[in-house]
Amino acid sequence: MKKLKTITPILLLLVALFTIGQSCTPTPEPEPEPESCSNDGISYKIDGTLYEFDNAQVTAEIYNDAAIGKFYDIWTDQVVNGQNGFYYHSTITETDESAPFASDWFTTNDVGNIIFLNNKTNVNITFTIFRGANAVGDPVEINFSGSYDDNGTTHQITEGKICTDIDIVH
Repeated sequence: MKKLKTITPILLLLVALFTIGQSCTPTPEPEPEPESCSNDGISYKIDGTLYEFDNAQVTAEIYNDAAIGKFYDIWTDQVVNGQNGFYYHSTITETDESAPFASDWFTTNDVGNIIFLNNKTNVNITFTIFRGANAVGDPVEINFSGSYDDNGTTHQITEGKICTDIDIVH
């Protein structure tokens, strides 16, 4: 009986310390939601020169075409650093899809196109859908990079990113 009287307060003390210790353990913060880049617009570097097109002047559309399926058209008429606007078209539309550049997007599946590259040679650009969209207001994020030749000079496109919200679904 004497042992029980001695063990009981020790057990109660251990239970109390364990309970207090558990309540002091910090609860881990939840992982933050990925930030939308919807206010970034369009940006890329050609040979280190930055081209940025303001999102307020970017239009993003999704088309659901019977002949070629779903595709994006994203553009701006804004002029930056002598670049007369930017027009992007792609038949890749879902998150994690990738595709190469093709100048004729109506006859080839899974391609991306930036219009100003259509008159260039040896275009080796890869497009990746980081975040796909399906409805008006959905954010879309597309990354691209690679190289192309222009009159015998090879140029590098780096840090290419299209970050906007879908404006229209057809």
